Amino acid sequence: MNDTLVLSAGHQLRDQAGALADAVVVCEFARYPRLRARYGAAGRAKARRDAGYHFAYLADAVDAGSPALFNDYIGWVKVLLAQRNVRSEDLDHHLACMADVLREQMPPPVADPAIAMIDGARAALPTLPSTSASFIDPGERLAPLAREYVHTLLGGYRKAAGRLVFDAAERGESVRDLYLQVFQPALREVGLLWQMKKISVAQEHFCSAATQVVMSQLLPRAITDTRGGHRVVVVCISGDLHEVGARMVGDFFEMAGWDAYYCGASTPHDAVVQALAERAADVLAVSATMGCHLHGVKELIERVRADPRCARVRVMVGGPPFTVDPALCRAVGADGTASDAEAAVALAGHWLAQSAPAP
Repeated sequence: MNDTLVLSAGHQLRDQAGALADAVVVCEFARYPRLRARYGAAGRAKARRDAGYHFAYLADAVDAGSPALFNDYIGWVKVLLAQRNVRSEDLDHHLACMADVLREQMPPPVADPAIAMIDGARAALPTLPSTSASFIDPGERLAPLAREYVHTLLGGYRKAAGRLVFDAAERGESVRDLYLQVFQPALREVGLLWQMKKISVAQEHFCSAATQVVMSQLLPRAITDTRGGHRVVVVCISGDLHEVGARMVGDFFEMAGWDAYYCGASTPHDAVVQALAERAADVLAVSATMGCHLHGVKELIERVRADPRCARVRVMVGGPPFTVDPALCRAVGADGTASDAEAAVALAGHWLAQSAPAP
């Protein structure tokens, strides 16, 4: 794992992704003639599209020096393709052609690290699952409620889904537990159902939007007037529209007595720095959901570090790339990473304890 993000190789892969994808399809259908009979002209077009995606994610992993990111992506692809009746063997052949095309068309400083990651993904491919396990853990106490919540939302019944959660709160369930054991696994489950092609993107968006409404109505039950005098700014990196996870982080800080300033999706760098200065914030929490956002995270942190008004701000990062490879935290220049909202509050509390003057 590199301590800094490498720019040139990944950028060159992105610049050439279209031409490389074309060459991969030529290689693939020439080397494996049965593909034409199995998938037809439409399959060729899909293979070209998929190759473009693969090179984009490969470029992100090369930029970050993180084979784990590419392996995780290929694991996701294997599950997705299995739902389309595409065999793992065909994915392996596709990856082999990607490596050969890179070897032929790109200079060694670009091709070598990319081919090494492809080879690693091919070696791991047989052990990667073809299906994903449910994110709703049957061992969790509120798993039945989480399953019912998902079922109700997928039926299009936002108010009824909200009532399930509000009734649980009336029975004494804590807001924290409802966030961690209902909302968090439920939304991950919805994402999985979309990946498995069992629901549409419209249904996925509806579930996310509905859950944010329910969260906004539930949160006041857990907030008291007691404040600790600590301030956090919570943002999604510019270009990132996936905001529910970041909102959960902001809500958990509020429940812990912090003054949380949640900025929402795709917050520009300048606006983040200004918010930190105006709020005299102690902590900046940055959410990023895809590898392509890592450069933006790094640039934002550099901007924060360069502003003297933010000299005391500690920066934490979170989101899928950092869950897959926690060492990316160092690569982007953050002070730490947290796997979920509860861990984010705990990490910030640890920082405050470290900086507190001795009695």
